[in-house]
Amino acid sequence: MKTIRLNLFYKFIIVTILIVLIFGFINILFLWKSVYKSFEKEIDKRCIVLSKIISDKIVNPMVYGDILSIYNILDNIKESDDNVAYIFIIDASGSIVAQSSNFKMPKSLITANSLKAKRQNIKIIETKNYKYKIIRDIAYPILDGEIGTIRLGLVENDIRDDLRKTTIILLIMISSFLIIGLLGALFFSYLITFPIKQISNRATNINFKSISEVDYKMEYPKYKKFGNLYFEDELDTLDTKFSEMLIRLKKSYAELQASQDSAIHAEKLASIGTLVAGLAHEINNPISGINNCLRRISKDPNNVQQNIAYIELIHDATAKIEGIVKRLLNFSKKQTMVFDKVQTSDIVTNAILLAAAKIKKYDIVIEKDIEQASIIYGSKNHLEQVLLNLILNSIDSIAEKKSNNKNHLGKIHIFTEISQKYISLHVKDNGMGIKSELKNKLFDPFFTTKDVGKGTGLGLYVSYDIIKKHNGTLSFSDTKEGGAEFKIILMKNKDLEI
Repeated sequence: MKTIRLNLFYKFIIVTILIVLIFGFINILFLWKSVYKSFEKEIDKRCIVLSKIISDKIVNPMVYGDILSIYNILDNIKESDDNVAYIFIIDASGSIVAQSSNFKMPKSLITANSLKAKRQNIKIIETKNYKYKIIRDIAYPILDGEIGTIRLGLVENDIRDDLRKTTIILLIMISSFLIIGLLGALFFSYLITFPIKQISNRATNINFKSISEVDYKMEYPKYKKFGNLYFEDELDTLDTKFSEMLIRLKKSYAELQASQDSAIHAEKLASIGTLVAGLAHEINNPISGINNCLRRISKDPNNVQQNIAYIELIHDATAKIEGIVKRLLNFSKKQTMVFDKVQTSDIVTNAILLAAAKIKKYDIVIEKDIEQASIIYGSKNHLEQVLLNLILNSIDSIAEKKSNNKNHLGKIHIFTEISQKYISLHVKDNGMGIKSELKNKLFDPFFTTKDVGKGTGLGLYVSYDIIKKHNGTLSFSDTKEGGAEFKIILMKNKDLEI
């Protein structure tokens, strides 16, 4: 379906023009018909009166054959009224007895009108070779038509001119109404559409990234202010309610951001809780080695060569503990989402190191195919959180499969695919996979298939939200081996969008 956008302003203009034109057209028709009919009635009366006067005057001359008197009567009547085009008398045999003009009367004019049942008959005649184009012709009987007929023609031009002048005046009035209507439409359109347009612009320009920086304070239009008075209407109420809605939206968005940050941090802490047992084992082993070295040194403090070797072992062990704690502390910090260029291999390496204890516990093989030169644009700490979450999910899926088949060799394959604009990061495992009835719920908040106390249900939801904030996508699919493959698509620079 094709949609045509038409602003309120133009709708007002179109409606106003249509109303004025329809109103004017109806008035022109009404005026033309009513005035023309009035003129017709008046001129018909005039024709009858003149014809009766002539009839009364020429009865005797007609009876006695006084043609000269008839001519005098006709000429006097013709001279007394400028609108009389012609007068001629036809006797009972159809011959012209007398006429007011000296020119030869065309036969077509003679036969153009006649009596009807010995009564007068008025007819409109359109001429071709006569100086008057339209004539109102009357055939009037003399002594009930026994001795002849009077034919009198009155010129219609004056009537038409009067009607034309009246119509022109009306058209001028309609044009004036149209101009006034257009000006009124412009004025009222401005009054009505200006606040609506402001609301529309404000709605269009709402940007959730900068909503906290915008001041949504209401401002009254200047054209409605008169001194200390302000004339308020329903549009102002709409604008007020819209501004209040934006203020509430701003507050709600701030609360939502705080909730999302809390959810991200909560999921991060939950991931740390999952790693704690394994990390404790990773730390205990070097501590035990340090204690063993210290006991050996204390037994033989004078053995310099031996002590140097043990001190190097102690240094390696403390460096390992320091690295584990440092990674854990860096990961656990509540950090803001700061976007920058990030090395993909660094994210993968850090996520694997954080999950190293669980990977080792379940004897899982990690395969990496990451191009060292691959760089993405994003928040390093948050992307590490997403990747760690996907790795931990893969580990749990493989562990579940191992519980059913102890000989199952768990594998997690992490690899990248690079295009001109994007980098896709894949985490593929050979675990239990995802049941078809759960696929539509996988990214829902608080949805989890794990036992109570083993998952918050926020992992994939938070991961999906983080990737979405990176203008990327997070999706999953089944593998041929029965496991699952998660795919993250991210842009290579900040100017691109998925």
